[in-house]
Amino acid sequence: MFAEIPVKNAAFGRVLLETIEEKGIEVNNPSTAYFTASKKNYLYYNLKERGIPSPDTVSLAAEKAARDLEKHLELPMIARRLENLKLTEEQKLESVEEIQGFYDGTDYEEDVLLFQEFSDADMYRCLVIGDDIISLREDSDDWKFTGKKLKYSNLSDDQKEIVKNAQNSLGMKIAEVFLRGDKVYDIKPNPDLDLYSQNAGKDIFSEIADELKEES
Repeated sequence: MFAEIPVKNAAFGRVLLETIEEKGIEVNNPSTAYFTASKKNYLYYNLKERGIPSPDTVSLAAEKAARDLEKHLELPMIARRLENLKLTEEQKLESVEEIQGFYDGTDYEEDVLLFQEFSDADMYRCLVIGDDIISLREDSDDWKFTGKKLKYSNLSDDQKEIVKNAQNSLGMKIAEVFLRGDKVYDIKPNPDLDLYSQNAGKDIFSEIADELKEES
């Protein structure tokens, strides 16, 4: 089974995947791995705890915690707002005033704010299917991953090791890993398979089917 569960349904998805696992059915990702990748504040904590190179990240649960944030993360930084685990806003912040403007009015019962160091290193989107890594370099001039100007590209041996370590640290079978240089900036449990099919010249769906068959 290939389960594509929206991250806003992470709690339900975890229970569903646990039920599938109990039935002995092969599925693209274990319940714990899916849940960790869906909850971004938990994801970055786990990456740091397990020694995976990743950007310095601050997750906020109270507005006053954002004060003096620039003393902990260097400007510019990337700020993301997640409502019920779904990304609703993303900005590149260049000043202390912009930091304040981003967190003002936040409802901390529903929102999670993530602030992350910015890097202008080369951007790569990597689809991991078992032991196989399919990587696309993003040559967009934008400061964030947009899915535009993609080109099939090989990673260095060091980058491949980082991607595999990130995958293995979470216990994922099939996932999308985002790199800037040699740091993991994100991991998504629901890869855009059409994007890789169109830009990598590979039969992505057959590769995934073969991977799940081999596991069974």
